[in-house]
Amino acid sequence: MDHLQRPHFVLALRPVEAAVRAARDTVRAAMAGWNRQDVNGDLELITSELVTNAIRHATTITLVVSLPDDTTAMVEVWDDNPEGPQAPLADLQAESGRGLMLVGALSRSWGWRSTANGKVTWAQTVTP
Repeated sequence: MDHLQRPHFVLALRPVEAAVRAARDTVRAAMAGWNRQDVNGDLELITSELVTNAIRHATTITLVVSLPDDTTAMVEVWDDNPEGPQAPLADLQAESGRGLMLVGALSRSWGWRSTANGKVTWAQTVTP
C-alpha cells in the first residue's frame, strides 16, 4: 500500500504555547479514530516535545500523524527552521532541556531531515 493511502492527518499550527495542547489532542483523536492505542500516552508526549521545540525555534509548524504500517504510529513536525534539533548537555538542575532525551527514550526511532523550506523532525512508536 502506498504511504499516501495509509491513514494520516495533517494540521497547521501557530507557534504559540496553545499549539502543544492542540497537537496532543489531535494525536489522541487520530489514534482513537483509527482504533489504535497510544500505549501510556507515549506518542502524545513525543508530540508535545517535538512541537515545543518547533515553537521555540520556528515560525511555521505543521503536524503530520500517520500509520505507516500495521504496528507503527509516526508523528512528524515540519517547520521553517533549517537547523536540526540539538540535545543540550544535561543539567540536572535545569527546568527544561530534556525533551529530546524523552523522545529518544519513548520512541522506537526518531530523527530529522532537511526539506526545501526547513526541516522535519519525526518519531515512530509501536502501537497495538
